[in-house]
Amino acid sequence: MHRSGKNASAEGELAAQLWTFRYELQKDVPGTLKKIKKLGINYVEGFDAPYIVGNPDEFRSQLDAAGLKMFALHWNNMNDWRKDPTVIIETAKKLGAHYTGIAWLKVSKADTVTLDVVNEAAGILTKACQQAQAAGLQLYYHIHGYELQQMADQSTFFDSFVKHINYNCVRLEADIFWVTYAGQDPVQFMHRYRKGVELLHIKDMADHVPTSAFTGANFMPPDMPAENWVPLGKGKIDYKSVFQKGKEIGVKWYILEMDKYNGDVYAAVDSSLAYIRKENLLP
Repeated sequence: MHRSGKNASAEGELAAQLWTFRYELQKDVPGTLKKIKKLGINYVEGFDAPYIVGNPDEFRSQLDAAGLKMFALHWNNMNDWRKDPTVIIETAKKLGAHYTGIAWLKVSKADTVTLDVVNEAAGILTKACQQAQAAGLQLYYHIHGYELQQMADQSTFFDSFVKHINYNCVRLEADIFWVTYAGQDPVQFMHRYRKGVELLHIKDMADHVPTSAFTGANFMPPDMPAENWVPLGKGKIDYKSVFQKGKEIGVKWYILEMDKYNGDVYAAVDSSLAYIRKENLLP
C-alpha cells in the first residue's frame, strides 16, 4: 500500500509490525516475509528477536529478497539500553531502519512501571540522541499505556517523560490499543502530544474488553486472551477519528499490529487493510 509522489510521507504510510507474525517467523522467515509482501505491505517494523537482530545482515538480505524494507526497529530489552545503546544503533543501521527506540519498560513480569523507570527511559534516549543522529537514525518511544498512571497533581508519568525529552531527539509512537486500554481517549491523547506523535500502532479492541487505568503490574505481553484483538472496523475504537487526527497532526506511519489473534493472522491484517481502503482512511 505504497503511495507514490513526493507528498507520500506527509500523508502517512502503512506498515506492519513483525511481532504480529512472530510465531510464523519462528518457523519460516523467508516464507513469512513473502506472505507479508503479498498482502500489499512494503514496510515493516522489527523487534529484537534473535532471528532478526542475531544476524542483522542475513535478515536484511531476507527482507530484500521479499521486497520489504524495515523502516524501524523496536528494542524491548531495557537492560540492553541501560548497558550500551551502541549495539542497538549499529544493529538498526545494518537492518536499514530509520527509527529505533524503546518499546517496553519491564524486565520481568513482577516489575511495576514507576515514575523513576519512565523518567530513566527518557534519560537513556536523550543521552543516546547525538550518537543516533550521527548514525542517521531517529530515536522514538513506544507508548504502552502504563505510562499514563496519574500523579497527585493529575498529570501523568508520561507528562514527566515528555518534560525530560526534546522532540527533535525523541519522537513518539502511540499504540492506540494500549492507550485506549489504559482508559484514555486516543484522539485526545494524540492531540495533547501532537508535536511528538509521529507513528501509530493501529489495532482494534473487541467490544467486551474493559478499559481503565493500567499499571502494567503482573503483566508481560501477550498475556491477554486472543479474543481481545480484532481487525480494524470490527471493534470499539473509532479509527475514522484516529486517522483524521493523524492527518491533522502529521502522523507519518500507521503500523498494523495484532498482539494475538484467534485465527489466520494474515487474513486479519488483510481485513484491516480492506477496511482502510473501503473507508478511504489514507489518500
